[in-house]
Amino acid sequence: MKFSSLLTTLSIALLAVNASAAIDPEMEGMEPVSRDDGTFLVGGPTYFFDRILGAGGIHSESELWTPQKLRNRLLFNRMSVLPSWEPMEPSVWVKTGNELGDMIYQDVITETDRPTNRTPILEGGFRTPAFKGFWATARGFQDDHYSARTASYRKKMVDDEFSLFGENYPMFSSIYGGLGYTNDFVNASVLAGEEYIWEYMESSRWIPVHMAPRVEGRVDFWNFALTAAYEHAEYQNKRVGESGERDEVSGSVLYKCGEDCQKGVFQISGGLAFRFVSDDGDVYTGLDNDRVLWPFMQLRVQPLRWLRADVMFGMNDSDWLVQDSVEMGAPVLVKGMGVTLGIKNISGTRLNPLADDIEYFNMKGVNDEIDLAPDGQMNLVQGYLAFADTIASVSLGGRASFWEEHGAETFDVEGFVKDDAFEFRYGDVARINSWIKGITGELWIDAWYEDMFKFRALAGFERIDGPTERFEVTPSEFFVAFTGDWLIRKSFRVSHSLRYRSDAQWNLRGHDPLVVKGDWYWDATFEQQFPKLGLYLAGTLIHVLADEVVQVPNGDYDRIRFVCTVKKTF
Repeated sequence: MKFSSLLTTLSIALLAVNASAAIDPEMEGMEPVSRDDGTFLVGGPTYFFDRILGAGGIHSESELWTPQKLRNRLLFNRMSVLPSWEPMEPSVWVKTGNELGDMIYQDVITETDRPTNRTPILEGGFRTPAFKGFWATARGFQDDHYSARTASYRKKMVDDEFSLFGENYPMFSSIYGGLGYTNDFVNASVLAGEEYIWEYMESSRWIPVHMAPRVEGRVDFWNFALTAAYEHAEYQNKRVGESGERDEVSGSVLYKCGEDCQKGVFQISGGLAFRFVSDDGDVYTGLDNDRVLWPFMQLRVQPLRWLRADVMFGMNDSDWLVQDSVEMGAPVLVKGMGVTLGIKNISGTRLNPLADDIEYFNMKGVNDEIDLAPDGQMNLVQGYLAFADTIASVSLGGRASFWEEHGAETFDVEGFVKDDAFEFRYGDVARINSWIKGITGELWIDAWYEDMFKFRALAGFERIDGPTERFEVTPSEFFVAFTGDWLIRKSFRVSHSLRYRSDAQWNLRGHDPLVVKGDWYWDATFEQQFPKLGLYLAGTLIHVLADEVVQVPNGDYDRIRFVCTVKKTF
């Protein structure tokens, strides 16, 4: 088997194990809601604990900074996709939905004993086709799911509905509009808008932030990618009469390895990420010296088609971070089979060097500064072996890994404060200065028939040894999943996912651990396509079968919901 074919086969198989069925998320960035291959605990559209099984380490993936996340939103100390200001493809669309149980039709058939109104999802937008390269776009969107349980508490902190649409106190509410220009050499856009966001802090508090305005510009030309954003953020807490403002300028400059560069043995990319803030009043977080500059570089060395080494490193006056890996695709005698051996390492002072350094905590007579930058460093080393074999329309693959981590980030709790039904913590981010060890295994099988049918069955387990009582989250130990996609008469798509994930546990966010019991989940998308008209009508059911439980401390119940989308492409 040729090395290039071997690597292609294995890459497809690895993508298969890390991908769910084509379930439409309620919004981009919410894919973890329907993921099954790890621990995904959702507290709201702007916060979730996302950890793929076998990733190594005990941190959430969104806590780890990588160059691939340069254009993600920094929400407190996490790189989040939501609320997304990524310009859509030329189209016009409308999306809506609700948590099941909100029987709106009962308003017209009964006046008593109506069920409590549940929270909706609302979205509408357009992007025009390009005219001599110029185009315009606008979008308004918010996701109210996961907001009802805390709404009565949060509404006392703000002076109005704190949203652009409705009165449900959603976790985010966003609107923007702007112009762009695209040709063969340049892709540029400037967007401006307003947002209401609730950010989940290290203390477990939801903090309201009103961005008015927010302006973001992007330019891609040749091998460069530039991003710059300005945010005027307003903070408030009417419970204690606090208010404050932050003006922030952030962005990045990236030089990407071009096509000619990628053909060589050495492939180099590099850039600079930056944040500058100016605070006035009570803003709840602090950034040392009101700025952070983060220069970084990426290097790939690929002397042979089946052997490559990657390294990313960055450093400034207070932090450093290195991520590197070596991967080898080994040829075997069996036609259609590929084997990959690899080792990767993550070392550094912080998972996210762009994040804030301090959270200010002042509740119920407790006045504390939560240090978000722990002393020392973390080291994570992981080795893995993967294989894939394809026979006709069936593919079988697997992956096993072993990892060790020293200096993992945790939280040293000094105390708790209870307010109404919610509990908040204070202390400092710290490290687990002992070795944590994990072993993982995954196995999957794929079957397909042309473009009409795809089926996947996969299962995985992970065993972790270490001081689990100091883990922020004790991850799930195993999962099983069955996914399928049908394309009927080339115009009607049915996608579904049935999966089971074992228990996970939050250990440090309250006096008592929060156990998220393992459960079965079923999600499905039904889409009628009219390709000649560029029209797509889709409906998605999310979180069917499973019990409605709180998955994150001070979060809301994960409920069954239905979302439908009408989209017309140009």
